[in-house]
Amino acid sequence: MYVSPISFTPIATGIIAVLIVVGLNGTRFEIKGVVGPYFGALAVMFGLFASLMAGDTWREITRANALVTKEINSLLAIDALAKSTTQGGEEIRVLASKFALEDFETEQRVEAEKETFTTELSALIELQNYVINNDIGSELLKSRIFFHIDELRDARLQRLEIKRNHSGPRKLAMLLILGALTQLAIAMCHSGNRSAASYTVGLFTIAFALVIHFATVFDDSRNFEQVVDLSALRTLIR
Repeated sequence: MYVSPISFTPIATGIIAVLIVVGLNGTRFEIKGVVGPYFGALAVMFGLFASLMAGDTWREITRANALVTKEINSLLAIDALAKSTTQGGEEIRVLASKFALEDFETEQRVEAEKETFTTELSALIELQNYVINNDIGSELLKSRIFFHIDELRDARLQRLEIKRNHSGPRKLAMLLILGALTQLAIAMCHSGNRSAASYTVGLFTIAFALVIHFATVFDDSRNFEQVVDLSALRTLIR
């Protein structure tokens, strides 16, 4: 899985925290008398904030998978409706398959600009125009196809929004600050022992880096495509 460069920030802050605290030994700024429970307050705040961000990320993953299912169900419904008519049914199925292929291929790229919202729906717009401009049977059939086209559009735009709605610079900055302060507090509790400071800060740094990685899972489409199951879309590509 692709790892965001920001996931390595805790390693740098951890090393800096240990070097600062240990480097003060023997100077007039030497840190003494800091008891172990001191870092607990910062650790609790970091843990609470990290759990909130992790919960947000997990909800987005669940929501994205639900939207994929919604897209698949709408595509299957359009395919079934197209099979029920001999007037343009095959063309409708081809265009629906084209949308599925377009939908799947866009997951290989990062959508960061608003223009993507329309350009990535070109196949769906083509399908909608075909249904509008051609006689495919009864008006009831048309209305049902239009309903599922709207469902497809809604699901796709919501999924694009999830991909563009990253962890947020302010939330991420707050998490990094709280984590760095906790690293510093842990190092201060072991200011007189360089090895102990290195080991304890190192262990926390591992957890810190994993939290940052999970919190930024949607900041790159390569991560997104590994946590959202798109395999069923492949079966709809003709």
